[in-house]
Amino acid sequence: MQKISATPDAPTQADLMDPVLFDSHGAHGGYRTVATSTQPPKLEPIAFSRDRNLPVRGRAQGGSDGNFVIEEHPIDWTFRPADLQGINDAFSVFVSGDSMAPKYKNGDLVYVHPNTSVLKSRFVLVETVEHKGFIKQFLGWQENYLLVRQFNPAKDIRIAKQDVLRVMLVIGSLDC
Repeated sequence: MQKISATPDAPTQADLMDPVLFDSHGAHGGYRTVATSTQPPKLEPIAFSRDRNLPVRGRAQGGSDGNFVIEEHPIDWTFRPADLQGINDAFSVFVSGDSMAPKYKNGDLVYVHPNTSVLKSRFVLVETVEHKGFIKQFLGWQENYLLVRQFNPAKDIRIAKQDVLRVMLVIGSLDC
C-alpha cells in the first residue's frame, strides 16, 4: 500500500472519503471555526458527531408492506450528521426493500429530520397511524390523500389522509 503524505493544509485520502450522500444543500452548524496561535482562523467541516448519539428506531419498508418504524427503545445508535446536530428528536432507520433503488437500497441507513417542512420531490419517511413506515418521494397533499412516488415498480401511491400519522424529511443516507 502506498503511503500518502500531506502538508498541514493539504487533505489526506481520509479527508476526501465521505460515504454519506446528503440531500440537503448544506448543514446549519456544519462548520466550526478552528484557530491556532500561529495561524488565522479557518473553517473545518464537521461531518458527524464524535459520539454515537443518534437513535436507530427501526426499519422502514421500501415496498408496499410497512414495518414498525418508531420503536419504543432504539434498536441501535449511530453517529449524528451535521444537519441533525441540535435536533433532539431526530433519528435514523434502516431501509428494507428496493422499491426506492437506486436512491435508497436495502440495508441503507437513512437520516430523518422530523421537524422540518417537506417540499415536492424530496424524499420522506411516511409513518402511518399503524406505525408502519415507507420511504418514498413526496409529491404533495391532495384533498383526502397523500401522494407519493416509488421507483420499483415505478408508480404513484395514494395514502388516505386519515391513515397518515406524519411525513418526515429524509436528509441523507449512508450506504451500508
